[in-house]
Amino acid sequence: GEQSGDWLLIVDESHVTVPQLRAMYHGDRARKERLIQHGFRLPSALDNRPLREDEFWKEISQAVFVSATPSHQNVEWANERVVDMVIRP
Repeated sequence: GEQSGDWLLIVDESHVTVPQLRAMYHGDRARKERLIQHGFRLPSALDNRPLREDEFWKEISQAVFVSATPSHQNVEWANERVVDMVIRP
């Protein structure tokens, strides 16, 4: 269904979390293809899957990426809007 854009996604440890989006889809697909190949699953098993990375980001209207070590992709997506957060005990 259609989602409201009135929410904010906060991605903690984004330098690790964002690459996992791609890995979830590909890892799930590789595992299921092997099971299908050996007759342990029907081909329809591929229909029940995690979103591909492009499908996931299509649903996101606004996001904050939090990371002590941001990736180049995180910085690129920020469009130069990077904030340093200093936390002291």
